[in-house]
Amino acid sequence: MTRVILFLISYGLIVITVSNMISYFNYVSLGYDWGQIFYFILHTADFTLFVFSAVIIILTVYVRVPSRLPSSRE
Repeated sequence: MTRVILFLISYGLIVITVSNMISYFNYVSLGYDWGQIFYFILHTADFTLFVFSAVIIILTVYVRVPSRLPSSRE
């Protein structure tokens, strides 16, 4: 159950941060260069939160855990 909650929270954070980062592309219409925009995106808290959430999603999907504890009795 913990893995499902972590997955859903991480997925929600990824959706929010990516939509914010996409909105930064509107700076092109204000005359900024693509290099400046990507530099800005890489140094925002949104990008850091995106990377952190992506790592948590990868861990919740690909890391195997035992279905029951070794100390439990059958």
